[in-house]
Amino acid sequence: MKIILIGKGNGWEKAPQGNAWGVNSLCLRRDVDMVFNMHKMDEEPYLSDSEQKAIIEYVNRNKIPLVTLKKLDNVPTSIEFPLDKMPLKYAECSIVYMIVYAILEGATEIDMYGVVLEVGDEYTVQRKSVEYWIGYARGKGIEVTINEPTCLCKGKLYGYDYV
Repeated sequence: MKIILIGKGNGWEKAPQGNAWGVNSLCLRRDVDMVFNMHKMDEEPYLSDSEQKAIIEYVNRNKIPLVTLKKLDNVPTSIEFPLDKMPLKYAECSIVYMIVYAILEGATEIDMYGVVLEVGDEYTVQRKSVEYWIGYARGKGIEVTINEPTCLCKGKLYGYDYV
């Protein structure tokens, strides 16, 4: 089963339709089949109130799953992330939860679009967590494609690429 994970960075618009999972408010830009919002949606929201309401309206109108920290009473299709099934409790951003959920759902391929992770916290904190889980997925035999533009899984080959 092929799953398409879509972040909100450059390149998100290149992602095809079909089993496409979007992060946070990406569903307000394009249609997706599942939304991930790994923030406390029923307390102090990470997103603005209007953006959060728009996400909930989108999910409810389209009757698609919303994976979040816990099931929400106002979203019948909400799914509490199965943290007890996560092999390692290491996740620095929502993209990680998307990768882990894809693994748990039996993905054989994961295509990533709009996951750049090149500035600020994305670079210093989130990127290494995402790269860890990409390696974990690949180690389980899952084909992971990271579409450009991205900074993920790039670097020089020590001993060969240095002059």
